[in-house]
Amino acid sequence: MSAALLLGLSAQEVRAQPGPAEIGKPVPTFEIGALQGSERAFTPSDFEGRYVLMNLWATWCAPCIEKIPDLQEARQRYSSERLAILNVSFDRSRSKATALLEEREIPGIHTHAGGGLMGEFGDKFARIPSESASVEARGLPNLTLVGPEGTVLDVAAGDSADVLKTLSEHL
Repeated sequence: MSAALLLGLSAQEVRAQPGPAEIGKPVPTFEIGALQGSERAFTPSDFEGRYVLMNLWATWCAPCIEKIPDLQEARQRYSSERLAILNVSFDRSRSKATALLEEREIPGIHTHAGGGLMGEFGDKFARIPSESASVEARGLPNLTLVGPEGTVLDVAAGDSADVLKTLSEHL
């Protein structure tokens, strides 16, 4: 029995479900809450007309923390009118992520993926390419660059994710 049937979805509903972020395709729909103050949520429409760098990170991810200077450099190179930086924390505890932000300046908007890597947001954006098509991996760091028209321009995951190179190739 298919997962769709187990979930009670029709074939049409399954086709309508947004898949993971893929280069050259529209950014999957999402709504993600602010890290501080859960009354604010962000969707792709909040960034229309701008490039959006989605930086997926966590306090426990050393390579994510190592990318902070590159994010600071990116903010210096590109204005917020041209490039929005959407930082998505995958920490279980919002307070840990907030504490790090009090110690280190990470430019951009700060949000929280409450479902973690296996949640809805992680399913769409935290995928890491695998050598085996049958194995689906998720992890951090993960960068997704979305163009002003809402098309995914680049997805870079793992230690090789280079913020400045990705931006210089597209902006």
